[in-house]
Amino acid sequence: MAISVLVLEEFLKRSESIPIIDVRSQKEFDQGHIPLAINLPILDNETRAIVGTTYKQEGREPAVVKGFELVGHKFSDMIKQASEFVPGKEVCVYCWRGGMRSNIMAWLLSMAGFRVFLLKGGYKTFRTWVLDSFTKEKNILVLGGPTGSGKTEVLQHLKDLGEQIIDLEDLANHKGSAFGALGKEGQPTNEQFENLLALKWNKANENRVLWIENESRMIGSVKIPDPIFDKMRNADVIEIGIDKEKRIDRIIDEYGKFPIDQLKETTS
Repeated sequence: MAISVLVLEEFLKRSESIPIIDVRSQKEFDQGHIPLAINLPILDNETRAIVGTTYKQEGREPAVVKGFELVGHKFSDMIKQASEFVPGKEVCVYCWRGGMRSNIMAWLLSMAGFRVFLLKGGYKTFRTWVLDSFTKEKNILVLGGPTGSGKTEVLQHLKDLGEQIIDLEDLANHKGSAFGALGKEGQPTNEQFENLLALKWNKANENRVLWIENESRMIGSVKIPDPIFDKMRNADVIEIGIDKEKRIDRIIDEYGKFPIDQLKETTS
């Protein structure tokens, strides 16, 4: 069978060119997942709870039997869904710890002609890597300035010029100010924000300047990881100076299009 087990670094490298399937339950996936993965659960929230209870009360083998009893009839649908998502027949697969669920999916897809790459240690290993990565040092330069000073536009212009940047507000799906949620469809969970940030953080070359916009510890409902926030507080800051009237014009231009009741709600 065409199944390979990869350590995390190899898995992430491979996933840059082929799709990723997360076979955990939707609840687990919604809490946090490897960015760009799609959710094709072996067990949904309800069946996962049933199998978990069986495992605790009766042991592993009865839990395996119960799992196949609950989802075995869905295997053909899983293959069809995977085929729609993975036209190239190569796919990365993971579950929580690289155990039963990902191995079942790997077996199923390999029998259907897929080349499958499994993540050793599963999502748990990825999360450990995420949190550890924030301790790595980077050559940070913070871009500061009051709301309406155009920090985000300057940051994007720096990116266009070939500079390294991390746009924390983009990752958080929030503009950071009192009006920051306006026009946004909702923020990621704190866990998923960390996952997104870790990929950016690890790709940044420590020998080059890394530009980051000055932020409070909280960006809307998500929190900048303490190690990175501490590095930002200790980094040099370039402050953007702008005339007050121009700031007001910029704020009105950006947020004045929203209904008055929404504006009142964000400042109440």
